[in-house]
Amino acid sequence: MPNKSWWTFDYPNHRSLDSGLLNLRYLNESFAGENGFIKLSNTGNAFVHGSGKEIRFWASNGGNLANEFSDARLDTLSKFLSKMGVNFIRYHGSINPHGKGTDINSVDTTEANNIWRCVAAMKKQGIYTVISPFWPHNGHMGGWVPEEWGIDGYAGKDDLWGVMYFNDRLKNAYKSWVKYLYTTPNKYTGIALKDEPAVAVIQVENEDAVFFWTMAAIKPALSKMIGDQFAHWLNNKYGSLQAATKYWEANASLPGDTISKGIVALYPFHQIALSKKEVTTRRLTDQVEFYALKQKAFYDEMVNYYRYELGCKQLTNGNNWRTAAQSRLLDLERWTNSGADIIAVNKYFDPQHKGPNDGWRVDPGDFYGAPSALKNPADLPLNIKHIAAHPMMITESGWNLPNKYQTEGPLLVAAYGGLTGLDAFFWFNPTAPTYERQLYFHYFKVQEQHPLTRWSNSTPGEMGMFPANALIQRLGYVKEAVAIEEYRTMSSMLNREIPKIFEEQSFDPNRDFIKTDKANEGVAELGALSFLTGGVTTSYRSSKDSIYLHAKLNTLINTTNKTVKSITGEQFLDYKQGIFILNTPKAKAVSGFLNTQKTFSLGEVVINSNNEYATIELVSMDEKKLSESKKILLQVGTIFRPTNWKEEPATRTIDDKKVSGFNIINTGNMPWQAMPSIGSISIQNSLIHKATQLDAAGYPIKQLNLNINKGKISLILPSDALYILLEY
Repeated sequence: MPNKSWWTFDYPNHRSLDSGLLNLRYLNESFAGENGFIKLSNTGNAFVHGSGKEIRFWASNGGNLANEFSDARLDTLSKFLSKMGVNFIRYHGSINPHGKGTDINSVDTTEANNIWRCVAAMKKQGIYTVISPFWPHNGHMGGWVPEEWGIDGYAGKDDLWGVMYFNDRLKNAYKSWVKYLYTTPNKYTGIALKDEPAVAVIQVENEDAVFFWTMAAIKPALSKMIGDQFAHWLNNKYGSLQAATKYWEANASLPGDTISKGIVALYPFHQIALSKKEVTTRRLTDQVEFYALKQKAFYDEMVNYYRYELGCKQLTNGNNWRTAAQSRLLDLERWTNSGADIIAVNKYFDPQHKGPNDGWRVDPGDFYGAPSALKNPADLPLNIKHIAAHPMMITESGWNLPNKYQTEGPLLVAAYGGLTGLDAFFWFNPTAPTYERQLYFHYFKVQEQHPLTRWSNSTPGEMGMFPANALIQRLGYVKEAVAIEEYRTMSSMLNREIPKIFEEQSFDPNRDFIKTDKANEGVAELGALSFLTGGVTTSYRSSKDSIYLHAKLNTLINTTNKTVKSITGEQFLDYKQGIFILNTPKAKAVSGFLNTQKTFSLGEVVINSNNEYATIELVSMDEKKLSESKKILLQVGTIFRPTNWKEEPATRTIDDKKVSGFNIINTGNMPWQAMPSIGSISIQNSLIHKATQLDAAGYPIKQLNLNINKGKISLILPSDALYILLEY
């Protein structure tokens, strides 16, 4: 695909990270926590400093690179991220003891030490940390559950999905792990994490839930434990099991029931996830309520443990997962997390990558659909409901490789994240201190080629687009507006009724071993495009299910022309042509298949492009309107591909649909090649007199010919444009 006209992307690692004409370190505090602990705003929907001033985040995963990096490399990573505009990082780890013969109540002190190292390194560069200390996936726990842990039915390579909600032995062990982590003084700062304002958020755990498919595969010992606890709960609710059975329908008995002996069987999980009216019984609703209350009690207990027993001063988040039936169960899942301060979710944009190892690498012979979110807006990760009085975070996301349209991602996150009030979007996942120079599994070959990793955002298509969009997000250049208010009752959620609007499920090849029955999901009255008109807020404290619209959606959504406008008028998407426009006083941008329109008139700014695909942004750096600014960042991203990458058009059937895309012939090699820019920009601005082209590290390469005529400047984009600084 790359040819001789493409230019080579190269990051000059010899350049100092402390300088450069493009360096966003100044946006951060001198050190994270300088103004005290991060708190909730008065509305509960946003973050503020200890001083009460709003703080906005541009976020990234990557804290767990402390496991691999020396102090020097970790310091480089923190400086690089801060320079690119990042002020929030997530450490995703597991501090449980690892290996055979370990004591369940001991802790992985190496992991704890690396968390402390991460917090200390990031703090120096004004980057806050969120800590996710546990994921019950076996591989993340160290690959082995020792029998000595005493978790009935679980040992060896078993995952511990759902166990902690019901098993006090694991829950109490978790408490001992985090007690060590948060109360032991950090030897790199001298401050225990519980007293460390540089730690902004505590995430109880990662990706687990009573309403996900993993509950269908629990071990018999755990199933029995849950059944015993369910029977106890029923006794408390009804006074006796006999009274419960009288309340239930006559046909509600299950194989395995021995009510006289206090034994109550459980409906198979698929009855909860894929329930139809014929199995919507009072008994099933009771089981759903029991699961929900059990999970909520767990997160409430953990929040109280952190806050009152350990004395942690940070904000809290329970989990970040989804459900086996988004329409029927997701609101209930979110409600179980609502006792914590923050709601979160992990949600990626699917590159439609298919191959034998598609969960972790890209092999020659693999297929990918090459989707752009600009033509597939229903799949945009930002299409989420925000829970009233809670900040909302997407703690893992990205336009994963082999996606070729990565440059749209950061712009869409800044534009729609700002519109809907998303508080943090954590890109997943840096794999290098700056840009990744070794994206390949170099120690083996497939068809004489090295496979490419799919889990890195240390790429010019994603990381390279951070600066302009970090400015947009952190300086609040996009108006926030609510388009839809939803109100739900507890009874409708427990009955798994389909709401008028719901989030569609994104695909994760590592977890979606069972596909959701799309027919069971039902049809939303307000479709996925509604999320692009403005924020969607949901409240669970209602006496009646209802929806309030802040605008007539049919005036914003045109399904005939395939266009969507935001309620503020600042965002416009043509999802037929695949073109997105952001038009605000301080930031203007276009992204997508630009040669289908070529000229974009955005008030005082005109952008011309003949690119097959590109993202072109103009962002004020002095917080003034573009027409009055003395310092503007012009950022350009096209298509980036490894050297010698080859693909050929192909069609494959995915989920019973024919998908057009590409077969990968050659995974290529580093360095990256970039499609040339073809276009120009003009601005009605009488103050700008100089245009400087910058390298990937933000250092000057050369002065460009800037045409100045009667208060208007214009510039032809160099073919290798990435960053251009327009100055007074």
